[in-house]
Amino acid sequence: MVLMEVKGVLSSKSLSLYPEVVLKEVDGNYYLRIVIGRFEAAAISTAHSKRQPARPISYDLAHQILVHVDARVVRVEITDFNSRERTYYADIHLVDDEGKIYTFDARPSDAIALALRFSAPIYAAVKVLKDVGCVRSDDDEWVTAEVNAITKSVVAPREEHPTIATSAVNQLEQLKRRLHQAVAEEIYEEAARLRDEISRLNGDD
Repeated sequence: MVLMEVKGVLSSKSLSLYPEVVLKEVDGNYYLRIVIGRFEAAAISTAHSKRQPARPISYDLAHQILVHVDARVVRVEITDFNSRERTYYADIHLVDDEGKIYTFDARPSDAIALALRFSAPIYAAVKVLKDVGCVRSDDDEWVTAEVNAITKSVVAPREEHPTIATSAVNQLEQLKRRLHQAVAEEIYEEAARLRDEISRLNGDD
């Protein structure tokens, strides 16, 4: 396992762009970007920046409950990536007041949101980093550039008179992005509907 740290959340006001949490290898240049839901993105961003919400959200409540019963999250691990389903897997390791350790299967977004609230270390499997990670040498400048690029893409002017073909391509790309987001947020009924719509536009039988 490789120790990682949260570098930030890439997000956008555009509903067609889904958030990503960016993890970086602590003692190296491997980065890992994971698509997450908007609620989870807000939860991770809030904890990462040490901001306190006006009212506790579900992760804050889980943190309070575990602390109250003398239990805590001691580490989380991003263990696997399913390339066919584009899905990440994670484990949350929790210890109780007697020192007994429990391991729970979880989504990476949930694991990261809880890890930040417990100041617990975040690890990623070497295989995951080699399969879907990327190596960068410019560190924080890359994350900043990505955020700026997303902002520019949102405010970029559209063509006044797009062709029918261009409109169809744009619609297909938007549907694909929405499908990715629906899967990330585990809204499977919406994901199924979007897949059908994409198939229709592609002319699939």
